[in-house]
Amino acid sequence: MGRFVVLDFETTGLSPALGARVIEVSAREIIDGRAGQEFSTLVNPGVRVPAEVTQITGIRTAMLSGAPRSSTVMHALADFIGASPVVAHNAGFDRKFLEHEAQAFLDGRQILTLCTLLLARRVFPGRPSYRLDDIVREVGINVPGQLHRASADTWVTTHLFARICADARSRCAAQHFDHYVLHRLQSVRIAAAFEWLQTLAPPAGAAA
Repeated sequence: MGRFVVLDFETTGLSPALGARVIEVSAREIIDGRAGQEFSTLVNPGVRVPAEVTQITGIRTAMLSGAPRSSTVMHALADFIGASPVVAHNAGFDRKFLEHEAQAFLDGRQILTLCTLLLARRVFPGRPSYRLDDIVREVGINVPGQLHRASADTWVTTHLFARICADARSRCAAQHFDHYVLHRLQSVRIAAAFEWLQTLAPPAGAAA
């Protein structure tokens, strides 16, 4: 329950410390388990898009010429996120770009981050792959169109997050299953995750 923001960046490379920049962003809100608004835009970082990135995403340098600049996008993105927890697949990647490009607009806020890759490893253990396109198909989520575009990635991540929450909650019957439980779960040893969830169950006879 509450508000979450599912985030995905497409970028020119793997590390902002090495000069990689955001070229597309999608942020989708989930409010009390229901999909809300989406903030989505291409971003003009003022640098060329490498050919290997175009091959993966389909985004070309020419497509970004009329897009808003990074500072404009990141200011609006920080406002959209507000104080909500951020959900992403392989969240460490998106978090480092968020902190690098939007730090000036976060006003010192500490963003709580939930990683669907880490959570899926604990809630759906033993799967052959936890890449986003693989794990969503593995758990029966239909993939619309091409992944490796920000809006498509946040769409499937939203559905994966809902499946993770439903499965985890069914295993613990906790009275207060919230983002703090999920934040702790993603750090629990994988082999002990189900047992840990069961320790959150209320005492026998208590209302769930």
